[in-house]
Amino acid sequence: MITTRFLHTSEYGQYAAWLKQLDFETRQTYFGVPQNDDSIDHLVKGIKDNAREHHFLVAEYRGAWIGTIHIAETAIDEVEFGVIVDREHRGRGIADRMLKEAVLWARNRGYHSLYMHCLQWNQPIKHLCTKHGMKLHSEAGETETKMPLSPADLHTITEEVIIRNRNVYRMMLQRMVPYLDEVYG
Repeated sequence: MITTRFLHTSEYGQYAAWLKQLDFETRQTYFGVPQNDDSIDHLVKGIKDNAREHHFLVAEYRGAWIGTIHIAETAIDEVEFGVIVDREHRGRGIADRMLKEAVLWARNRGYHSLYMHCLQWNQPIKHLCTKHGMKLHSEAGETETKMPLSPADLHTITEEVIIRNRNVYRMMLQRMVPYLDEVYG
C-alpha cells in the first residue's frame, strides 16, 4: 500500500540521501540542471538551517520513499511546490495524490497562493498542473504557474484528518500483515 506522511524536521537530512539515489535524468528534470551530490548536500543544509520555511510530503511504498513534494514558503502567504516521483513508480497517480494532499495542507495553514516552476519540456508535470486547475505561463523556455488557494473550511480540515488517519491505519496494517501490499497495492 502506498502511504503519505509529512516529515518531521529531524528527518530532513534523509531528503538528501533520497535525492542522491535518484537517477541522473530524474535529478536533471527536477532541478533543471544536473546536480552532483555536493550540490544536493548544500541545498539540504540550507533547508535544515531554515526548517520552518520548508516542509516535505513523502509517498512511501513498503517503507521506501517513492515520491516527495518539497513545500517551500516563498512569502508569508505563498508556497512553492517541487514534485518528484521515482522513475519506477511513475504513471500510478502518486504525484496526483501527493499534490491534492499538499494543496489541502497549504489551504488549511492559511496560504493564499501556490507557485510551481515547470521545465518547458517536462510534459508530465505540466499535465499535472493543468489537471489541478493551474494555468501555465511560458516565456523564454520557462514555464510557471501561480494558483490562488481558497481558504480552509470544515470540509478541507476534515479531509486532512481523514487522510492522515487513513495513512496511519495503512502503515499499521503493513507492519502487521506485509502481504497486503500485493493484495491491495
